[in-house]
Amino acid sequence: MSTSRALGIRLSALHAASFFSHGFYLPFFPIWLQSKALSPAIIGIVVAIPIIVRIVATAPLLSLADRSFGPRRLLLASHLGQMAGFPLLMLAQDSLTIIGLVALVAIAQAAVIPGNDLVTTAAVQRHPGLNYGRIRGFGSISFFIANIAAGYLVGAFGAGIVLVALTLIPILGIIATLIAVPDGGADIPEKAEDGSPAAKALPKVLWIVMIAAAMIQGSHGALNAFASIYWQSQGFADSVIGYFWAAGVIAEIMVFIFLGKAVGRGSGLGLLMIGASAAVIRFTVLSLHPGTAVTFVLQTMHSLTFGASHLGAMAALTALAPLHARGRAQGIYGSLAALFTAASTIASGVIYKESGAAVFAAMAPLGAIGFILLLAAARMLKTQPQRAGSGG
Repeated sequence: MSTSRALGIRLSALHAASFFSHGFYLPFFPIWLQSKALSPAIIGIVVAIPIIVRIVATAPLLSLADRSFGPRRLLLASHLGQMAGFPLLMLAQDSLTIIGLVALVAIAQAAVIPGNDLVTTAAVQRHPGLNYGRIRGFGSISFFIANIAAGYLVGAFGAGIVLVALTLIPILGIIATLIAVPDGGADIPEKAEDGSPAAKALPKVLWIVMIAAAMIQGSHGALNAFASIYWQSQGFADSVIGYFWAAGVIAEIMVFIFLGKAVGRGSGLGLLMIGASAAVIRFTVLSLHPGTAVTFVLQTMHSLTFGASHLGAMAALTALAPLHARGRAQGIYGSLAALFTAASTIASGVIYKESGAAVFAAMAPLGAIGFILLLAAARMLKTQPQRAGSGG
């Protein structure tokens, strides 16, 4: 087996382990919150707490990967923190305690997904034979399996099973990190070539692209917080809700498989524009109370609103970020995405309480504005092509 293929398998396991946990958390943690008799407005706030934490914590945490601490230690500490935090939530009985514990757990969660992406995109640059999309696709497959499993487990044992799973699954993340991530983060450059402000600054066009990509990701705020609850209110069974989420992941996997080579081969703006346009369409139609068949179609558009957008963002970071600041750029993008997602999630709690499904249409403008910003970024890249490629 070639070195690149072996590395690809290890990195695939890293993403799979992390996204198995995410597949329980994202669609079904809000249902656990609802089982604690929290109001929609409070659920919106609690779901937003981890996102708010990521706004503050992601950039500083990922900056550690550019230094001697390295991504390996960062990821191990993150998984251990989750194993310690989720059992405490099982004992929580009031909203204030839940909010406080969710904030602590969120610190442990903040670095996992961007840390995995940082390690993988760095490996793609060093080993051109690697396909980022196929590696990341194993995370989506794992997420898909977790969606289905969680749907049936919640239906059989109740919402409390979600926290049991979230306590145990990080063991897989620890094992995968030890296998896949080199000690000290050998693939991550630690220092700039010089200490001048110009060497430390991120390109302006990268800032615009990161903001646009973050807005597209932020358009998922209402979906993440209230889609499962809304679907339950429409009479869909928990197992069907699991299939709704899984439908998006299946389509997302196909995008990763066929377009994954885009990371490391371009700016990613075209993929981001596709994702922005799809967000406008998807969330507008979702607000119109579609039936089962249309809802499945809309969920497959997750392949564009998230899948194509994510590939575009990773391609942009790989192409435009200075090598010595890859961790910082990845962290800043994570913080920006968390900022827009937190704002949209908090707003969705209020909007859902007053207007129900109209909350999804309220997300569409984020995609539209992101598209406009990407047009501006494309013009900048045309006028300064050499500067755009300076990040390697």
